[in-house]
Amino acid sequence: MRKRAHISIILILLLLILLTSPFAQTTKLGDLLLENKFELLKDFYNEDFYSNVLFSITYLLEDNISQAWRHWKKSIEIKPNSPWHQVIGLLGYDLWDSLPIYKEIITLLRDKDFNNPYLEYLYWKALLSQNLVQEAEKYSEEKGFIKDFLFLGPFENIGNSGLYKEYPPEKEINLEKTYQGKNGIDIKWFTPEERGKNAYTSIYNLIYPNQWAVSYALCYFYVPQNQDIYIRIGTTSSYKLFLDDFSFPQIETQRRAIWNQEIYKTKLSSGWHKLLLKLCNQEGDFGFFLRVTDSRGNKIPGLKTSLVPQNYKRAQVYFERITPEKELIKESDSSEIFYTFYGFLLFEKGLTDEAEEYLKRAEKIKQNSSIIKFILGKIYLDSQEELGKSYLLDSYSISKNLKINLYYLSLYELEHGRYEEALKYLEKEDIPENSFLLRSLLIRLFNALSWTKESEDQISTLEKKYKESQETYFLKGKMYEKRNMPFKAIENYLKALSMNWENWEVFYNLFYLARDLHKYDIVETLAKNLIDKDPTDVWAYSQLISIYLSQERIDEAQKLIEKAKNITYLYPETFIYEAEIYNLKDEKELAMESYQKAISIDPSYKGIREYLNYLRSEQIRIPDISEYITQKVPEEFLDFPAIYLLDRQERIMQKDGSFTVVFHKIIKILKDEAKEKYGEILINYDSSFEDVRILRARTIKPDGKEIEATSIQDFAIASDYPLYTDQRQIVISMPSVEKGSILECFYVIDEYTRSIFGKNFQDIFFFQNEIPILRSIYTLKIPSQIDLKYKVYNGKIEPQIKEDKEYKILTWEMENVPGIIEEPYMPDPSKLVPQLWITTFESWESLADWYYSLAYPQIRSDKNIKEKVKELTSGAKTEEEKIKSIYYFVTNQVRYVGLEYGIRGIMPHSAPEIFKAKYGDCKDKAILLLTMLKEAGIKAYYTLVSTRYSLPLKKELPGFQFDHAIVALPYKNSYLFLDGTAEDVPFGEVPMMDQGADAMIIINGKPLFTKIPMSKSEDNLRKYDVEINIEDGKLSAEVLINLTGYFANYYRYYLKTMTTIQKENFLSRLLNYYIPNSKLTDWDIQNLSNLEEPLLIKLRFENPYLISNKKDINLIKMFPFTSINSAEEISKEERVYDIEYYLPYKEVEDITIKIPKGVNITTTITEIIKENDWISYLVQVERKENILHLKRVFVQKEILIPVQNFKEYKKDLEEIMNYDRGMLLIKTD
Repeated sequence: MRKRAHISIILILLLLILLTSPFAQTTKLGDLLLENKFELLKDFYNEDFYSNVLFSITYLLEDNISQAWRHWKKSIEIKPNSPWHQVIGLLGYDLWDSLPIYKEIITLLRDKDFNNPYLEYLYWKALLSQNLVQEAEKYSEEKGFIKDFLFLGPFENIGNSGLYKEYPPEKEINLEKTYQGKNGIDIKWFTPEERGKNAYTSIYNLIYPNQWAVSYALCYFYVPQNQDIYIRIGTTSSYKLFLDDFSFPQIETQRRAIWNQEIYKTKLSSGWHKLLLKLCNQEGDFGFFLRVTDSRGNKIPGLKTSLVPQNYKRAQVYFERITPEKELIKESDSSEIFYTFYGFLLFEKGLTDEAEEYLKRAEKIKQNSSIIKFILGKIYLDSQEELGKSYLLDSYSISKNLKINLYYLSLYELEHGRYEEALKYLEKEDIPENSFLLRSLLIRLFNALSWTKESEDQISTLEKKYKESQETYFLKGKMYEKRNMPFKAIENYLKALSMNWENWEVFYNLFYLARDLHKYDIVETLAKNLIDKDPTDVWAYSQLISIYLSQERIDEAQKLIEKAKNITYLYPETFIYEAEIYNLKDEKELAMESYQKAISIDPSYKGIREYLNYLRSEQIRIPDISEYITQKVPEEFLDFPAIYLLDRQERIMQKDGSFTVVFHKIIKILKDEAKEKYGEILINYDSSFEDVRILRARTIKPDGKEIEATSIQDFAIASDYPLYTDQRQIVISMPSVEKGSILECFYVIDEYTRSIFGKNFQDIFFFQNEIPILRSIYTLKIPSQIDLKYKVYNGKIEPQIKEDKEYKILTWEMENVPGIIEEPYMPDPSKLVPQLWITTFESWESLADWYYSLAYPQIRSDKNIKEKVKELTSGAKTEEEKIKSIYYFVTNQVRYVGLEYGIRGIMPHSAPEIFKAKYGDCKDKAILLLTMLKEAGIKAYYTLVSTRYSLPLKKELPGFQFDHAIVALPYKNSYLFLDGTAEDVPFGEVPMMDQGADAMIIINGKPLFTKIPMSKSEDNLRKYDVEINIEDGKLSAEVLINLTGYFANYYRYYLKTMTTIQKENFLSRLLNYYIPNSKLTDWDIQNLSNLEEPLLIKLRFENPYLISNKKDINLIKMFPFTSINSAEEISKEERVYDIEYYLPYKEVEDITIKIPKGVNITTTITEIIKENDWISYLVQVERKENILHLKRVFVQKEILIPVQNFKEYKKDLEEIMNYDRGMLLIKTD
């Protein structure tokens, strides 16, 4: 008994110790934080580290910044090596720049021995903020940063596809070789002559173009002994690291760069090692931090670098990924605290999917936590706007303390120009006096609205609490700018900048205002400050050059130009300034060379291109058209509604590889019915790389009066679909269009970058149209060294060729081209008219390899796709069942949007983009289908198709001749084709447009040409089983319509969206089309959604008018549902063109008639059998007792009837039509 009492006392003592321990207290604080009990939390304040961390976070989210800093500072003093500092630093990343904390950071950390990745970065940033450049440089040296690199780029990265492509540096390092980079630009390895001082290596100004671009950084480093090393990386964008040719797992992200975002530990042998970093930028800043250190993050003694290739041992590298942020788990008092803030740190690394996973775990435990909802809201806001807003509003509704929600909601609206919405969030309640972010944002909003009085009032309030903050001085500067007091603005900007030289918003506002005011002393100081921090900053050199030129300091400008050229050969402005100096010296040829270098890097300098054309006397001039105005229209063309007096196109290839295309159209209206069709001129273009100049658009009236077009609209074709925002159309409404008027449109489409084909191009020009053309002209002007292939089809037109040292000009021309007179069921006119095809592609192999490099990197899964594939295939027993399930998901759950222009007419989006958007064009759906099949372990290939709507493939002219993309699977010694756009097409079939089409299957970058099989007649079946009863002089019937193939697809497309009433009305109209005056009494549709089975439509109807006792004989059509009543394609005695039907098909009408007593039925025809090469026809009549059985079978075996066989085909089809006039003769007693 005494022993038990003793144990009880010990347990009570232990419990008391636990309850009063810091851990017990922190557990309580953590719960309070996530349970929104912020006021209660403040009552439990303790001077320990964890209390200060949680208080700092709380005050940050409440927008009480001074208190947030006070507690963060204390926590740094207590425990500098905690990962919690990264949480606080990144939660308040943007605002810390606006507060005067960096001097204190330096004081706190200068002589302190700490090993914290984030505080190391913060200390370095603080040194730069106070302009302590040399100290920052020394610190970065001590921390093992590598600053010497060779660079190569840019390569293409549209859709971040470059991360998944293997570009040349991943296969070889050849410093002497020139490669073809993004947009066809020639690129080579280079190293800046000036050595970087900064820990941050900026590629933004070294590589051009730098958006949606891939760049490589290369160096060799020497390790003096066998040892563990740590490679520490921070990047703005996705990257892939190679060490001694071994590839580390790629990181796909877009983020702000800080130190140590990824850390890799590996053991290296002594000697030289090769380090290659592949960076894949999307938009925005472009650069990285990279260092090689010991375990404490310091430089390895004896480590040295080289830009000269060294001998290294190519070997497997074993590494460990070090994640300091996971140390949070040791300093968190609950799993949900860890999940929440570790998820936040993952989000800041740009690893959104992983971040969401951890935060969702936390949300599951603390379902009403306003902090968890706030972080999730931030994650969703950029990618899923409504969901993000919903989370932020939920967070705010749970706890009004978290003002940070209102800040991000309002900021988002402000950044998107929705000022009223932004203001609503800020006016939800009064802004507290100690609020920093909300008040600062409100001032920015008032400035954007030019509400200077309101802005001034809010600045006064902000000054009371945060007088010495950088933000206060900056906002005062912005206010003075709005009030047109620029020198007062400069004064405040200078004061703000002196507090933090790393606040780039302040820096650039000051820089541009001073430059506009010609305060060149300030501008020069700022530019030199940039160069002092980073001697490779070519932008800063260009600003200095601009100043020196404006001040006629030519020699100084020239020296800087040479320095800038030795940093990078890819900065176009350097060559533009060089050209200006040559112009000043009247050295025109040298100026033209420099201008040409600039636009070869960046063709978007249209003004320079036009200036070069002016210097070379190559400007585009509007021609005189007086000869066309007075030209008489030939008599044989007067019956057409209009005529092209001129249809001219001139394609000019610039030396930089971009194009200028000149269009000149002159149309004469001959009849009133042409006014509407030709009175509007449409111009489609892609704003991502094209610009349209309308040089003339006018109407010349019959009396000679000229009226310029003023109604010109430019609008987005697909504004509702964010994936296709670049596709635009210009509509020119021509004025005063009437019979006899002449419409002239002269316009130019300029490419301000090279097309996706790089320096390759292709083109097609049609010389014939639906209306006659008096002169049809195509001119091609290309640099002399360009090799091209061309051919004219459906005509003989030889080009006129002119050539000099620089260019060759080829012109093809036709005159008095008749209009196309259409015939029923003729082949597409584009296959028949005279047409010119041009290409510079070398071979189909090179084209397939090029497209493979564009499309296949987009085949990649993410978490959502993996989960969906698992869900779709979980119950599948065979591979075919898996394929079916995936096929039906892509065809039916992902909308088809056919918007295929410009680069997006060729390159698909990535599978995760498409899956998220739930819509896409044919290429996108093919990519998603391939990705999901690959995820299911099924081999399949991307397949390009030239559909039957398009032109036949010209295999002798390699080029991108495809208008569709599908998927091919190896299947039973052949290929099974899956079309992701075929919403109503069963598995195993393809739509009509694919059947018989030429296709190129791309297998590992190699082309395999094939033809997609045409369906057989029996695959496209329309069968009518009809049972007819005659009773009391009335006819009633039941019809079962059995549809497969094309017919099933067609009917499903229309029926699936109809309401029940709409379906009934549709079926009633259909019935009465065949048998007038019928009354539909019942109906049913089966297998509408089940594509695996035939579509069945059952109809019951009555018709009281077909049979009458008053008549001696009643006549009823023998085969009312399938008989051919007319055939317009054979209506004339002669044809010019072949007949081309859509598909082979089979029609069967099987009728059973119960003959009552007193009724006698005979037929005008009996058994008929007819067959030729194209069709077969069968009629059978059989009577057994009181049952009459009629059967008609028509089969269209071939779809193309050559014109030379027309008369034979016409004769046979007319006979069949005559048989189809067969009647039932019904006689009643």
